[in-house]
Amino acid sequence: MMIKPKIKLSGFIGLAVFFAFLTAGAAAQTSLPDVGLITKLSGAATYWNKAENHKPAQVQAFMKVRQGDYLKLPAAASLTLLYFASGRQETWKGPATLLAGAAKSTAVGGQKTAPRPEVKLFPAHATRQMAGTPLKLCPASLSTSGVIQTMGARCEAAAKPAAPLSAEAQRQIRAAQQVYRDLRKVAAADDITPELYFLGVLAKYKQYPEMIKVADAMLQKRPNDTSVIDLQARVLRQAHAGAQP
Repeated sequence: MMIKPKIKLSGFIGLAVFFAFLTAGAAAQTSLPDVGLITKLSGAATYWNKAENHKPAQVQAFMKVRQGDYLKLPAAASLTLLYFASGRQETWKGPATLLAGAAKSTAVGGQKTAPRPEVKLFPAHATRQMAGTPLKLCPASLSTSGVIQTMGARCEAAAKPAAPLSAEAQRQIRAAQQVYRDLRKVAAADDITPELYFLGVLAKYKQYPEMIKVADAMLQKRPNDTSVIDLQARVLRQAHAGAQP
């Protein structure tokens, strides 16, 4: 089922700075572009890329996906993948193996009937900003998993208090807040894509108290999701560190 929301968005901004806080994309040794983000994961799944000589690794929630990545879901697994360039959000249920393209996935493998994802479309000019070059809030250490970059233990201590906002910065935040409200109108009840977008804008301007409110809203949507619980905890630590003089 394809749902195309009709949203009129104006005054849009938003470098998704917060994605540096979640994951910083591909490892330095590869030039494969990031094309999407895993926004929801249930069960175990693996991924690999033929351009590398790594063994299949575990898929993680909030992991960025590169063009050419293969993702394999067993029968009990499902995942939601949001493509930055197209605004296409795909929810796949296993068993399935998919190949990530530039703007959509393709089912591969030997299934007699190729699985099809549930598809929803978000405004592409909003999702494209979520792939913008991130401004790192704190030093990161590369993991060996390929596409994941995880924060070190001292990440939160690197945050700095926010400077007073300029009139233009205030205008941009208000515009982003309206985009956030519009995205919430078309997102599913448990879809945290709108919150991930707005967290990126708030992180850019170091608006830590507002980040906590958005993280709380995210947890209300998925109160039993351990990955969201962990993400909220990271936001709280980052906000606490940023509030220190």
